[in-house]
Parts: sequence; C-alpha cells; structure tokens
Amino acid sequence: MNGNFNNILFATDLSVNCRHAFTYAANLASRYRGRITLLHVMESVPESMDSRLKTLLGKDQWEMLQSKHQHQARASLIGKKSTLATIHQALDSFSDPAQNDDGQYAVENILIKEGRVVKLILETAQEEASDLILIGSNKTMFTEANSLGRRTKSLLKQSRIPVMIVPPADE
Repeated sequence: MNGNFNNILFATDLSVNCRHAFTYAANLASRYRGRITLLHVMESVPESMDSRLKTLLGKDQWEMLQSKHQHQARASLIGKKSTLATIHQALDSFSDPAQNDDGQYAVENILIKEGRVVKLILETAQEEASDLILIGSNKTMFTEANSLGRRTKSLLKQSRIPVMIVPPADE
C-alpha cells in the first residue's frame, strides 16, 4: 500500500448521503487519476430466516411476498422501473454531478449484487484490487454515542484496506 487511491470502491445505497459521499470518491480518484467502481448491494434474507418464514407462511405465500418485496425495492430504487439496464443507468447518472472538466478519473465498473452487504463489499474490493472502500453515512453516526452501525463496524473490522466514511452534507 503506497497511499495512492488508484482503485476506489464506492459502495452506495443511492441515498442523498451517498450522493454527497460520491464527490469525495470523485475528488480522490481525480487527484490520483484513478478509477471508481460503483457497487450497490441488495441484501437478501438470511437462510435461517427464509426457512422459518416458509414454514410459518407456507412456501407459496412466502415466495409471493418475496417477489412483491423485491419488486417494490427495485421500483423505489429506480423510480418505478425494474430492469437491470435502468438500474445501471441510474447508477451511471448518479456519478455525473461529481464530474467536472478537470476530473481525471473514470467510473469503470457499475456493479449490482444481491446478498450479504459486508461480505459482497469486501469480496468486490478484492476482485477489483481496490485501494480504498468509500461509503456514505447517516447523521446519527456522527451525532449519537455508540451509533456506528452493525454493518459499518463489521466492514471496519474485516477490511484489509482503508475504509473512508463520509458524513452527510450540512443541510
């Protein structure tokens, strides 16, 4: 590790906080003439919970609820459209406001994965040979004691590369 951030993994939930955090990723990538990989993880239900809910609700009812939930999550993510291509366009446009004429960086990869958030962030960081993982945070992380989230703690404990947590923008 040489302190240069040539390959930045930007993990996003597409929130306003993450839009603000992306400007930091863009600035760092521009400074080091680096590249950014955008990652959005749609979390899946843990297997133990899945089997319990199947037993409780019945397989057909549970699958119907899962399908409905997934459709609603995708619809809210991309504004009532549910194709993968549209998600990619949304993520691509997500990075546009941070780019400027002086920017010497590239958003080289846009990834959408489904599974366990922390695990997929760490795996993607390794696959992409990332030098830095950058994430946005919510207000409570910086205003309330002991408010560092479970996922953030886990990411910080397990990561072997630097993790940058960007506080939300002032309103």
